[in-house]
Amino acid sequence: MNEPRYNKIENVDYRVYTFTSEGRHGNLVKVVTFEEIDEIENTFNLALGTMQSDGKIDFLSITNNGDRNKILATVAAIVNIFLDRFPGKNVYITGSDARRTLLYNRSIAYGYDELVQMFNIYGDSSPDGDVCEFELFEKGKNYSGFLIEKIINDEQLHLC
Repeated sequence: MNEPRYNKIENVDYRVYTFTSEGRHGNLVKVVTFEEIDEIENTFNLALGTMQSDGKIDFLSITNNGDRNKILATVAAIVNIFLDRFPGKNVYITGSDARRTLLYNRSIAYGYDELVQMFNIYGDSSPDGDVCEFELFEKGKNYSGFLIEKIINDEQLHLC
């Protein structure tokens, strides 16, 4: 996304990424994890959390550090890094609650024109969340989750 983002991203085996959120509550280590989803072939769940002082990751709290857009742009960059590392895989994103899912929906809509240059984006329109029903993402429509697929163009195929 064309938004400012944090550039110092560290990763552990390309499945766990960290960066530091700098804001009104100080420096907070944000953690992005990718875990394989058994029910959806070739797909990993993305989870965003905050590292606590005891080393545990809190995936539920709201840090309100004043840099939400910068964090979301950094997460988009991390998704790109992950999908470059694991071609043919997809990323599923949903919020830990309805408010966060709505935030992700609005963020995707906001950056849509740029995001669709890199990704195919699908919305999960299933009402119950038990069975995913994916359709191409439409701005203005609310989804319960999102499936992100890297666009592989001819130029990338010739790099191997």
